[in-house]
Amino acid sequence: MKKCDVIIPIYNAYDCVIECIESVINNTKFNENELILIDDKSSDERVLPKLEKYANKYKFIKVIKNEKNLGFVGSVNKGMKYSRHDVVLLNSDTEVTKDWLDKIINCAYSEKMIGTVTPLSNNATLVSVPVGLQENDLPNNMTLDEYSKLVDMCAYNENQQLPTAHGFCMFIKREVLDIIGYFDEETFGKGYGEENDFSFRCLDYGYKNVLCDNVIIYHKEKQSFSDERQQLIKTNLEKLHDRYPIYSRRIELWCENFPIKKICENIDYQIKLHNRKNILILIHDWNDAGNSVGGTTLHVWDLIQNLRKYYNFHVLAPSDGIYKLFSYFEKEEKILKFNAIDNYNMIGLYNSQYKNMIDEIIEGFRIDTIHIHHMLGHFFDVVDVAKTRKIYLIITLHDFYSLCPSINMLYKMEKYCPRMKDKNCSECLKYKTSIKNNIIPIWHNVWEENLSEFDKIIVPSDDTKKEINKVYNKIDIDVIEHGIDLKKSNYISSIDNSEEYNVAFVGVMAAHKGGKILESLIKETKNKNIKYHLFGTSEFEGLENNKSNYVYHGRYKREDLPKLLAENKINLVCNFSIWAETYSYTLTEEIASGVPVLSFDIGAVADRIKKYDFGYIMNLNSNTEQIINKINDIFNDKEKYKEVINNIGKYKIKSVEEMCDEYKKIYQKQKLIKINEDSCKCLRNMISKNYEVLETVSSAETSWILNSMRWKIVSKIKVPEFVKNVVRKIVR
Repeated sequence: MKKCDVIIPIYNAYDCVIECIESVINNTKFNENELILIDDKSSDERVLPKLEKYANKYKFIKVIKNEKNLGFVGSVNKGMKYSRHDVVLLNSDTEVTKDWLDKIINCAYSEKMIGTVTPLSNNATLVSVPVGLQENDLPNNMTLDEYSKLVDMCAYNENQQLPTAHGFCMFIKREVLDIIGYFDEETFGKGYGEENDFSFRCLDYGYKNVLCDNVIIYHKEKQSFSDERQQLIKTNLEKLHDRYPIYSRRIELWCENFPIKKICENIDYQIKLHNRKNILILIHDWNDAGNSVGGTTLHVWDLIQNLRKYYNFHVLAPSDGIYKLFSYFEKEEKILKFNAIDNYNMIGLYNSQYKNMIDEIIEGFRIDTIHIHHMLGHFFDVVDVAKTRKIYLIITLHDFYSLCPSINMLYKMEKYCPRMKDKNCSECLKYKTSIKNNIIPIWHNVWEENLSEFDKIIVPSDDTKKEINKVYNKIDIDVIEHGIDLKKSNYISSIDNSEEYNVAFVGVMAAHKGGKILESLIKETKNKNIKYHLFGTSEFEGLENNKSNYVYHGRYKREDLPKLLAENKINLVCNFSIWAETYSYTLTEEIASGVPVLSFDIGAVADRIKKYDFGYIMNLNSNTEQIINKINDIFNDKEKYKEVINNIGKYKIKSVEEMCDEYKKIYQKQKLIKINEDSCKCLRNMISKNYEVLETVSSAETSWILNSMRWKIVSKIKVPEFVKNVVRKIVR
């Protein structure tokens, strides 16, 4: 190992100085090296005696006393001239970490033409992490020693080149000092810009300034500048620009492109993964998730927002032709992108590319639990990987995709398939999906085989469990009803002494949602006391025009539904979906609005109505006349209506918090996965693919020096203000 002396210029800051020196003593192998402490005539009378006490105790410590205050430049020059070895200039408001010096030296001698080396820091502009170009607090979930180990383990070790070294901790080779000299004390006086000038001279001589990204040094300096210091920085920055116009421009471009962003992101991810359980969620749709009205997406969003204070959630979903991993930490969110998967099948079952992607995500993000919410766009390789890695595996069946790839179980979009005796699956699949063969038997075989491997299977309703167990009778299914945060409306519907009855349809009126039924009811209802309302949109032309017994209200916001139903004195909501809903948030919203619901006798809607008696059900095959008769019967039986209204009042809506408490018990089953070399390597690779270094200034641009007119033009390029601010901070 090359000899290297550590030089610390000191002026007052007694407590910081002690912390700095103690950290250097405890974390450095000095051998024949020296720790050179330079007291720059401190006005604090405690400082010099304390330094001399250290020198008396440790043979490797040398104390140099300035007879007058020389400032930073004069002090470090004095120390570098005293030393005969490589040097590290270290600010007295720093704390070093284990083996810092050995790792910096190894970095310096990994390439012949490395002249200076700067480690990472929480607060050192160009080399600040995890948020670059600004001051960072130390992570609150680990000690400095733990942070140092994490940084070392996840380092890229690529010797990323810097436009300038940073003086808070700056390694310089002795051969460089011998060739280009010391800091320019005459030009830069007591400081600010001297290490930048030195770094630019290194570049002129062909040496490189590099980053050592497996070392982090804690830097306590606060970025607050007096007017005098601001003026000095401004003056010295102008000197640097005049002397090195190309290099100054390179700093600006470096800050704009910020080529170490992948290092920052990698460390930021690792901090957030540290000592937290990580849950991978697979879903088919996550675009604009926070504003989604889809039941599955809404349910997952509620889980994440309410449980992210306990767990990290990573949501993998196909998006814009590729895959995206949306990570939700306690207070922040991040996105990583993955390549599209080659798949030429109409439906996906297994895919080796997908398997590799899942395996990499599980390893890199230390996934301890996988919760699948939809397999559309995903492949069953995830089950194999989870079982191999002994990852706790959950699936929530939000619909009937496990029974048929067409999902909704409507035969040719007209009839509810499970209640049909004569059906041709090939014809239906061709009509709905362009699949031209009856793949249902193989579909069931694959699903059954994989469902048997899950640690837990969840559905949102008893009816859904019953329907799925008809096909897969050997699997155990748990029912966890969805929660929703809704306040019950103060509106209480009444039909006593009513002369007009208002019947509402809510949502998008497609054929399978009751659009045709609404159209028929408007035409065939003879009772002039009944008026129909549509809150939502329609696929049927005529339903967008008001009539004497019909009002079209158009789109509505979910939170406005109770108010709309109350203002229009709605007495009954018709929920005439002809397929089996597995839960129906809409039903809960309608009941919370204080209005009974009339539904067909299928799915979770009918199941909940029967269970809580807060509405009415009728046969799925009812015709228009029978529906009209049912509506008339409801309004004629005022006693039964009062009973239903009373049951609505007693019905307790399950909250999201109550639902999340049930999931917490499930998510806590798996043990925390600690950081390791393999996980660090995987995450590094994933981040590298997302954070390619943008084009920056190259050595070819030195030709600009020969063309003063071109340089004048380039010098006038407008630099973003944030870059200017950073550059000012780089000049010490």
